[in-house]
Amino acid sequence: MIKERLVKEKQELVNDKNRIKETLSEGKQDKRIFALLFVEFAISVAIALSIYFYLDPETNVVPFPLSVFVFGVLMFLLAVVFHKTKEFRIERKKI
Repeated sequence: MIKERLVKEKQELVNDKNRIKETLSEGKQDKRIFALLFVEFAISVAIALSIYFYLDPETNVVPFPLSVFVFGVLMFLLAVVFHKTKEFRIERKKI
């Protein structure tokens, strides 16, 4: 039982590694892949920093009622940026 699970997890890791290699090799041909990965990374970092700076009471940059509003505006802007990449994400899944 445990051995089967370990074999399955190992196979999943190998498959993930192969997918990453394929993506990187395709990325050399299509520069949009790196742009999309950069946008996704930037969105992730922006969300984490927004939570830290606007919702954490110890490091609150803006006073409380306004900080929630600023956080909401930032999340809306990040959602708009993410939405702009929808066509590319759909195109990538078809390949």
